[in-house]
Amino acid sequence: MEASELELGSVFRFPSPNATEPNRVLFMDSDVVMYDAWWSHLGSWGMADLAEVKRGVWNYYVTFVSTVLEQAEYVRTEPLSSAEAALHRPDLPFAIGQNAASSWSSEQTTAAAGAWNASGGDAIAVAQVYLSPFGPQGGQRRAIRVQADNGSSFTTGELIRKAAVVQAPHIKDEGPTTGIGVYRAGLRRGIPSYYLWGAESAGHQHAREYFDSFGRGHGVKQQPESDGMST
Repeated sequence: MEASELELGSVFRFPSPNATEPNRVLFMDSDVVMYDAWWSHLGSWGMADLAEVKRGVWNYYVTFVSTVLEQAEYVRTEPLSSAEAALHRPDLPFAIGQNAASSWSSEQTTAAAGAWNASGGDAIAVAQVYLSPFGPQGGQRRAIRVQADNGSSFTTGELIRKAAVVQAPHIKDEGPTTGIGVYRAGLRRGIPSYYLWGAESAGHQHAREYFDSFGRGHGVKQQPESDGMST
């Protein structure tokens, strides 16, 4: 697949006996692609019914841009409708507040949040998000909805400060991550959802550990417990 063919709404297919159905790009940044998949038993995209999507809990499928360019074949482009763009918010960042020198302990996270606030921080242009903390073994815990103080957008510092509060009940002396970061997961009841992890996403960490063990990358695991879409 050519780089010029990869954009929002691009439909691509991995040419594998076990992955013959097409996929459609819903979000992308410099190195991550998040996408919907074709459901043959329904004869439609899995997230085609926007009213249903707004009622449920959905995690996007995710892979690397490099994986799509190297392995996938371009099929066509189905641009996102205005309603789809308003729901999926492809303008939001994939990763927020990555900091390898900090941790989710309250003192270090407060200091990091303060530094971001002092520098102005980047606005996350959404009024509310769901944040999923992780447990001592890396499993997800119940997502918590947080509201922006100004009712319209978060600064990076504000979101990290509120993420630290969400993560606080699950902090142990040792955990599965290094550093801090907040990463796009999908939607919960039509609201963007993010999961908390370390300074690199769970997918990047999984790929790096696989590369270190086997000498090559092999896919992406989006979250500690789930690498696909769920309802």
